[in-house]
Amino acid sequence: MNITFMPGCLRGQMDAPASKSEAHRRMICAGLTKGDTVIEQFMTSEDTQATANCLRALGTVVELEGKTMKIRGFAAKPELLPVFDCGESGSTLRFFVPLALTLCHGGIFRMHGRLGQRPMEVYRDLFVPRGVSWRMAEGADGAAELMVSGKIRNGEYVLPGNVSSQFVSGLLFALPLLDGDSTLTVLPPVESAGYIRMTVQAIRESGVEIEEVAPYSWKIPGLQTYHAKSSVMQGDWSQAAVLLCADALGSEVEIGGLNRDSLQGDAAVLELLEKMGCTVVQGEHGISVKASARHAIDVNMNDYPDIAPMLALVCQLSEGTSVLRSCGRLRIKECDRLAGTVSILNVLGGNAQEDGDDIIIHGVEALKGSGEVDTFHDHRMVMLASVAALCAGGPVQVTGAEALDKSWPAYLETYRSLGGTAK
Repeated sequence: MNITFMPGCLRGQMDAPASKSEAHRRMICAGLTKGDTVIEQFMTSEDTQATANCLRALGTVVELEGKTMKIRGFAAKPELLPVFDCGESGSTLRFFVPLALTLCHGGIFRMHGRLGQRPMEVYRDLFVPRGVSWRMAEGADGAAELMVSGKIRNGEYVLPGNVSSQFVSGLLFALPLLDGDSTLTVLPPVESAGYIRMTVQAIRESGVEIEEVAPYSWKIPGLQTYHAKSSVMQGDWSQAAVLLCADALGSEVEIGGLNRDSLQGDAAVLELLEKMGCTVVQGEHGISVKASARHAIDVNMNDYPDIAPMLALVCQLSEGTSVLRSCGRLRIKECDRLAGTVSILNVLGGNAQEDGDDIIIHGVEALKGSGEVDTFHDHRMVMLASVAALCAGGPVQVTGAEALDKSWPAYLETYRSLGGTAK
């Protein structure tokens, strides 16, 4: 789908879409119960649909009516080695591998897009020495397939902390279901710590005991049972950050449904924008950011890499030279987002460059460029281009805008309702 975004300004009020990160976790906890769970204010997307499909492979009933999701765990006994279609969702893949090895002696994991290129060696190196069979191949349709077979046992597990927190979460979901007690230790430095805390919170609220005996080291009793815990989804700070950064560049959007005390790492967007000189305003409906004289920042992004592209745009239109450090994990997303961000900024008249895993942005007064930009079929890059277009010198054309369905299917509708032109 080809879309042209026009210069302009977004104004109005809206509620943040439901948190995708929380949805994955609440859905999995619900699927591991033997009761019925209701999740309110749910927003479907390709990623959450992938998690729903994988839950069904475990014998879970998943139904969605409007914004209400109903889940009945263990409604049917899972087959041995079921097929788990993970779409392009890295969270889904990494969350379900340990669960498959715990509940059904493994499975076949289908991966689309660039998902098959994303690192899985952490699990391979952890499980293969414990007797798990591991084979990566290509399916008949060209999609990558990972086949794992075996069963993980209780014991001591140690993971590096400088990789995706999704590996930690996957083990946290599975270890309470094993036949005996386990320990899990994450070695420092620990990245994306907020998302690990989100997983622990969801598991504990489902009645499962996890004792943190030291920072990022847990004692996890086995033979536990998840209990149904209905919930209402929080607003998604990753998505809200798109519009809050638009605010920082002159738009006027007030966003409701956001929890300032959320464990979502991307809630840090407010603190980062304040460091650049912006003002956070709590209005009657929600939160907005007031644009002001913006200045450069030098910040480590390893705990919240998903908001780095939008923050880079704000830096590009701020005084001075900014450095966004430790953005290397952006290279293994749906596209190389580090390179993609630099490309989009420069095509539109910015001055950004890659420096290893850092992004260096030399501020400019205005984005005078326009024309076609490559968003690499990545939802985050489409959002970046749409907000950059508001400040650009003319129309900005993108292809592959359907990539938005991966995380925020209603994004274009929201953008237009706030006065943006997308045609």
